[in-house]
Amino acid sequence: MREIESKKEMVRFFERNLANGHNAEELYSVLLNQGYSKNTINLGYNEALANISKRKQAQKEKELAEQPKIEIVTSSPEKKQSFFKRIFKRS
Repeated sequence: MREIESKKEMVRFFERNLANGHNAEELYSVLLNQGYSKNTINLGYNEALANISKRKQAQKEKELAEQPKIEIVTSSPEKKQSFFKRIFKRS
């Protein structure tokens, strides 16, 4: 069993294990069984979730910035002269 000594290590533990697909409730119960306080576990978990959401948001913004921007240019087509104006045009 590994001993987590600081809050930063607890946050890294949650980030790593949540990224690997582990369930948060299972991690919570494992840490409780190892003797960590509920408060320490909750603080680490909440900070890890905040860090993960910030990274996801930054990644989404980066992806949006990298996408090419499409400009839609609308212009009306030139109006042709009518058939009769072409035939009977004034000179």
